[in-house]
Amino acid sequence: MEKISLKEFWEKLEKKIAGYSADELRSILRGMAEEMLPQQRQIFLDKLKPRKESGDATQRPIRQDELLSDIDDFVSELSEAFEDAEPYRDDYYYDEYNSDEEDGGNPYEGFVEPLSVLFERTDAAFDQSNFSLARDAYKKLFEAAEMEDEYGRGVNVADLPEVDAGESRARYLRAVYEDTSLARRPKALLDLMQSVSLHFQSRAKIEDIIQISPKPLPDEDAFFKNWIAFLTKRGGADVDEWLREAVRLSQGTSGLAELARTEGVKRPRAYLDWFTALEKEGKHGEILVEAQKALQTLPPKLPIRAAVADHLCAAATKLKESQALRDGRREAFIAQPTLSRLLDLRDSASPEKQQQLMSDAASHLTDYLAHPPRRETLSFSNFLDGLESPARVDQSELAHACLLMGNWQAVHQRATKEQPLGWSNSGNLQGLAVPFFLMLLSGKMIGELPASLSRLWRRGLETSIVSWGFDKSESLLIQRLERAYSEKVPSISLSMGEQNDLMAWCLETATKRATAIVKDQHRGSYDKAAVVVAACAETLRLRGKDDQAESVLAEIRNRFPRHRAFLAELDTATQSAKGKRQ
Repeated sequence: MEKISLKEFWEKLEKKIAGYSADELRSILRGMAEEMLPQQRQIFLDKLKPRKESGDATQRPIRQDELLSDIDDFVSELSEAFEDAEPYRDDYYYDEYNSDEEDGGNPYEGFVEPLSVLFERTDAAFDQSNFSLARDAYKKLFEAAEMEDEYGRGVNVADLPEVDAGESRARYLRAVYEDTSLARRPKALLDLMQSVSLHFQSRAKIEDIIQISPKPLPDEDAFFKNWIAFLTKRGGADVDEWLREAVRLSQGTSGLAELARTEGVKRPRAYLDWFTALEKEGKHGEILVEAQKALQTLPPKLPIRAAVADHLCAAATKLKESQALRDGRREAFIAQPTLSRLLDLRDSASPEKQQQLMSDAASHLTDYLAHPPRRETLSFSNFLDGLESPARVDQSELAHACLLMGNWQAVHQRATKEQPLGWSNSGNLQGLAVPFFLMLLSGKMIGELPASLSRLWRRGLETSIVSWGFDKSESLLIQRLERAYSEKVPSISLSMGEQNDLMAWCLETATKRATAIVKDQHRGSYDKAAVVVAACAETLRLRGKDDQAESVLAEIRNRFPRHRAFLAELDTATQSAKGKRQ
């Protein structure tokens, strides 16, 4: 279930309460009471009383000296435990990766509950609007959570199951905001937000400060004015994001539009924020126009152009603007020539235009591989989304572009220069070329391939995908590739001489691969060696050459008569093929 912010929770709660009559509220309480277990009934009754005023004994203000002193005592005890730290034990690693074990591996587990209690007490100080105390206490607690012994162990906030680390961080930031003068707020917040963002490896936001309390943010308008002016004079990806957030929160879509138009080249993500806001407003026509302008404005080799083009394509799809969609797919592929974008480009055109598009794509990939873009050092969060990182491509994308345009000769030429081992590397084109040519020579469609050839083809597609975390899911890519090849393969015709040459090359390459694997005793790959040989035999049978198929299998068996593990894999591969034929 999606977590809602504290501010939203209280607003929704108050709205619900206001909408019910006294009798309806009694009905709700009775329903909650019926759900109580017997041992929970008295606790439920004890809670049914109005909240006491802050001056009552049960709600007395938390004393600063008591809380800070208790935190200092905790830090001292943890430091003493660090001094007596022992090296890692073998069972520490075992326990860490086997959560079913009763004995935990963390030697500081006894500090989890005391630290959790201190966080709860600090949260209470925040809730009582004692922001000065909360600020000092959170500072000490987060510093304690960062402490480690000489072996890198400690008690991290993430180790506290009863503490919502994100909300504690937001309370800390709000306490600093509330306890700092208007003039000093921007620098104090920036320093703290950079620090806690680094600790959590996720960027803190002003939105967090707003949503952590049901009370309005004091001096909100004046703060945003000062905050934007302060951030504008500074650089960095984190500052850029906070500036864009501030503009969005204080000025809305019009402010994002102005920021993109005036500083889009310097801050290209402003375009993305603007288009996202327009999408929520359903203004697809405006996105289409402004995204086209953005692509004319942004530097031609900027990777983030692909994300701008994605917004253009989404708008073009909504508006049924087919030409704009094709242009957007082309711009996205040029900026980030990944496999998924290659398929997007192909799918945007009619069948008669796909070959030219794949030819253009192959030319672009050839140039991209010959002159790879320089990689900039990016911040952690910007690196994760990949929008500003040049695409990582290798020969496999180029091979797919060539094959999908029907230029199998180029792929064959490149594949002949590769080694029979290393097919798991997407840059080794033999892993894709051999199964493709065998499929082509079999005369069968992808869904009709015999067992070993089908397995080899699937593996060839899987290993041809360069996965760096920025592309679409592997399973979806494989499905799209199979659909694309199912449409393309029937149009590829080979002369008898070309068929014989390709078959001979596949047999030679498969034999070399199987020999290299078995001879060097790569036992984990015996199944791969068996499958490629069996796939060749299946193809030969489909071409009406049963005798040659048996000869290929006999030759490889005679070459390794004592390698029982390999022979067993070969028997499995050939028997599965026979079973499928029967």
